[in-house]
Amino acid sequence: MKSSFISSSAIQNAMRLTIRQAQNQMTKATMEATTGVYADIGVSLGGNAARSVDFSREVDRIASIKSSNSLVTARMESSQLGLSKMKDVGDGLVSKLTALQGSHDPGSITVAIQSATSALSTMMDTANTMVNGEYLFSGINTDVQPLTDKTAATSADIVTALNTYATGLGKSVSDLTGTEMETFITTTVEPMFTEAAWTDPTTGWSQASSQNMTSRISNSEVIESSTNANSEGMRYFALASVMTSALLGQGLSSDAMSTVSKQAISYTTKATSGLVTQASQLGLSQERVKKSNDALDAQSNIIKNKLVDLQGVDPYEASTLVKTLETQLETAYTIVSKIQQLSLVNYL
Repeated sequence: MKSSFISSSAIQNAMRLTIRQAQNQMTKATMEATTGVYADIGVSLGGNAARSVDFSREVDRIASIKSSNSLVTARMESSQLGLSKMKDVGDGLVSKLTALQGSHDPGSITVAIQSATSALSTMMDTANTMVNGEYLFSGINTDVQPLTDKTAATSADIVTALNTYATGLGKSVSDLTGTEMETFITTTVEPMFTEAAWTDPTTGWSQASSQNMTSRISNSEVIESSTNANSEGMRYFALASVMTSALLGQGLSSDAMSTVSKQAISYTTKATSGLVTQASQLGLSQERVKKSNDALDAQSNIIKNKLVDLQGVDPYEASTLVKTLETQLETAYTIVSKIQQLSLVNYL
């Protein structure tokens, strides 16, 4: 009969190997229980790993588009607030000019001039609003301030032209009739605010681009995501304000003054109408962004569900495995500890 010897060192080393393997398995199982997906996608899925990568890339792409859409939405919302503010100021100016038609006393004239000046100042400040480092109303020239106040120079040109016009008729400015004043406004003043004059590089008010920004909001959809200060609404706003402040202080006859206020009301009304049109166009773009985001969310959810089906693990099974491995490790640690305590000294 032959005796076999079992080395306590061999048993201890075997247990250490078991512990190392259990620790590796536990790390993997803990990760899977926490994340809900395989710890090693390549090993677990094999040939389907490429599909997993494609799905994950598509989810990231959708998230990127939605992030871009949030910036687009913020820009359009800020633009809407600016347009609404300008419209409200324009409506207030109409009220002041309407009151002037019933009374041409110096106090009413002064109030109308001050209202026009204040309205134009508000319009200019709002049009030059900057959000996230971009000017809202510059079109594609987002790094350029859109409007420069040319009130003084334009008013001086209007007054000079008025005196020349009256002299040509053999009259003084105070003798001009309402019909003559209307002709002067439509043939001389209004052309000063055409888009060509408005954007003239030397004498114009605007450095904005008439081309609006565009943004891709989905794979196949591109929208105009901004507006610009060269619009008819803002030009008519400036026309009404500058004309009012320039002409009402020239000692006009009652008839001519009524014509000025009537034309100013007409231009301001066109301005507010133009601002509403701009807001409506932005509103359509906002609605398209919202619908695009809804579609992107639905698409992302579908892909995420496919990812879960493809790379997801059973969290209950993973948690059970973690607990089992914990028990095995505790048992292994106990055995190793007992083996380390073995000594011949205890038996001598």
